[in-house]
Amino acid sequence: MSKDLPRPVLDVLVVCSGNMCRSPMAAAQLRRTLQEMKVPGIGVRSAGTIAQAGRPASPEAVEVAEAHGLDITHHRTTPLTPDLLRRADIVLVMEKERHVDAVRALDPGAIGKTFVLSEFADDGPEKGETVQDPIGTTYAFYELIFKKMDAMLDNFVALLKEQNTNDNTE
Repeated sequence: MSKDLPRPVLDVLVVCSGNMCRSPMAAAQLRRTLQEMKVPGIGVRSAGTIAQAGRPASPEAVEVAEAHGLDITHHRTTPLTPDLLRRADIVLVMEKERHVDAVRALDPGAIGKTFVLSEFADDGPEKGETVQDPIGTTYAFYELIFKKMDAMLDNFVALLKEQNTNDNTE
């Protein structure tokens, strides 16, 4: 993968719509993957473009995360704000139109550090496309989205690690 990420990366913000399904699962997955791949010192937060503050993750998101050894029971929704965007070194969004447009509306300067999560998918039809919202669907669909995001996040963290290694040898 030859994508260049902003440097240094100390803070990643994961964004979906309601901050109840995709972004809390992906943030937990990302924290674990950073730890497993030994990429220290990166904070991970999540927010939603239409989130109402203080709501828990959806029961299905909690259940799927738990099945994969992740605990998001204490997650509470956070609305996306210009301050969150300014503090982030990288913004990972789930939808290539709505979420990118929301970032642009709140902080046009954040577009250069905003990536659709699926840009980190393996080559194929999903690369660069929207990561579907599982809200209101089945456990099986949440599981499918979780697994897709896991693979994308593995690629993202591998790229981060590669860039950090290259930065340290230059």
